[in-house]
Amino acid sequence: MNIFISYILFTIVFTALALSLYFGLQSIKLI
Repeated sequence: MNIFISYILFTIVFTALALSLYFGLQSIKLI
């Protein structure tokens, strides 16, 4: 159960980083 929770947290953090990086690159392209 603890491993499952840590896996979910890792997935959420990784997704957040990927989205922030993606939108960051999009904003750079617009400029």
